Amino acid sequence: MSSSFIICSMFYSALLIIVFFSKRRLNTLENKVYSTLAIINFISLILELFCYLVTLNHEKFPILTPIINKTYLVLLLTWLSLFAYYTFLISFKKRINLRFNNKELYKKIRGIFLKIYLVVAFALLVLPLYYNNANLNSVYSYGPSSLLCAIMSSICIIASLLFMLIGYKNIQKNKFIPLIGYTIIFPIIIYIQYKYPELLLTTPVETFITFLLYFTIENPDLKIIDELSDAKQRAEEANRAKTEFLHEISHEIRTPLTTIIGFTDSLSDRKLDKEAKSDLANISSSVTNLLQVVNGILDISKLESKRINIVKKRYDLVTMLAELVDFSKEIIIKNKVELRTCFDTTLPEALYGDYVILRQILLNLLANSIERTKIGYIEFNVTSVNKNNICRLIISLEDTGGTIKKEKLEKIFLDKENNNIEEDLLEGITSSLITTKKLVDLMGGTIVAQNVYGRGRKYTVAIDQEIVYMTKNTSLENKREEEIKEMGDKRVLIVDDNKLNIKVAERLLKRYNVEVESVLSGTDCIEKIASGEAYDLILMDDMMPNMSGVETYKRLKQNSNFQTPTVMLTANAIDGMKEKYLLQDGFDEYIAKPIEKKELDRVMKKIFR
Repeated sequence: MSSSFIICSMFYSALLIIVFFSKRRLNTLENKVYSTLAIINFISLILELFCYLVTLNHEKFPILTPIINKTYLVLLLTWLSLFAYYTFLISFKKRINLRFNNKELYKKIRGIFLKIYLVVAFALLVLPLYYNNANLNSVYSYGPSSLLCAIMSSICIIASLLFMLIGYKNIQKNKFIPLIGYTIIFPIIIYIQYKYPELLLTTPVETFITFLLYFTIENPDLKIIDELSDAKQRAEEANRAKTEFLHEISHEIRTPLTTIIGFTDSLSDRKLDKEAKSDLANISSSVTNLLQVVNGILDISKLESKRINIVKKRYDLVTMLAELVDFSKEIIIKNKVELRTCFDTTLPEALYGDYVILRQILLNLLANSIERTKIGYIEFNVTSVNKNNICRLIISLEDTGGTIKKEKLEKIFLDKENNNIEEDLLEGITSSLITTKKLVDLMGGTIVAQNVYGRGRKYTVAIDQEIVYMTKNTSLENKREEEIKEMGDKRVLIVDDNKLNIKVAERLLKRYNVEVESVLSGTDCIEKIASGEAYDLILMDDMMPNMSGVETYKRLKQNSNFQTPTVMLTANAIDGMKEKYLLQDGFDEYIAKPIEKKELDRVMKKIFR
């Protein structure tokens, strides 16, 4: 009856070994220990069966019987010791840091285990062992060697239990099942085996624990998950580094542009001769174009990472088209290229939509035509279909820069995803056009490209925008200016480390007849408020040395008496920063540098309404 348990266990143990070694395995210490456990278990089953047979015929095999029985006891102790070692590994893996370079500690621990094991194994081999084979159903061995094995087995089980209890926080949940089974079942089996030595239960139970353990060890799937997790972490770190870089470059470029735009706007209000006003207008237009190029670079970066959002604002369409034409003429003036324009007189003057993306689309198309066209003309036409407060802009750009193969045109403008497009195979289609197609799709528009036989190419874009008004109401504009000038009793504090930026802000605030003061750091701001100075508004820069605007504002809010509306005034204007400053940091409003008069008007009216 007992031998049948052994035979069944041998079958399952052999099957388990075949399955385990037939799969690609991780070369980890945990897996090495498990593979040793599985092999020792299978050999122990074979030896236990032989122990039964040779003990039953002890008189025929007087020399072989003690050798096989004692070898079996050594293997049994080996399995139990290895399992205790395995429990130690998974309980204290993080502490001993086995996966890293803490090899000296690992060697010391392994050395202690090995010395204890060798001493006990030697004792098992030299201590006497006696045999009972009175009848077929009562065959077993006993004596000092067997007793020592039982004692050491109990010590191994107690050690495993202690390891598990001390290091339970480090053990994965799925690994508790074989550990609990081992610490509960094995003591019972040892007790039964002691009471009824003829029952051969120890090694079959060992097989059962080994079987449970198989489903908790690391496998190639877990390794792939770990690798994916590591790759995800590295990608997130790279993305954070990229975001920080964009923050820095946005601030560094926008800061001097803020100064230039601020002073040109200030000079435009003065009485200048006609030529000076023309030069000033050209400077302002060029700087504005440069700012939009910077915005475009940041938006393309966001587009590539699929994080770009539609941000709708009111904008002046006619002014934008005029600026684009002036910008293009400056570039092609030295070439033998004629820029022809035709803008429909029914175009609305003010629209509501994403001005930045629309401008980037037009810039990309113009830049592509200018780059490819060395002689001939570029024709830039804009018409509209206006219905129910919706303006469908129809923009066409035709040039004499050469034709493109039909299949290449279809590849870029009909492929929804634009995947795996190699620029050098597209014969004239640059990466700017790929970006343009994505931007048009993002805005819900359409773009069509076609060859104009014998001349070049033509691109047609259709995009819907909301109509604010068809023409300006000058009386309303004048009324709004009058309303702005009724804020003369207010005090405003500017906090910025850049003196030129402070000067620009002061000039812009002159329109409101407010009293303006300034400080160059967050520390100075805190000292002013602490000294009892009262202000109706604080304009706070963020990226200042020693103490940022966000840190300064948090320090100010620690004072329960601080109730002054505070506006984040920053060159850090990439996507998502407005939401962060308002929702996460708690600022009352947000204005991006360079400061737009309309945006400043909106904030001032909101704060002082």
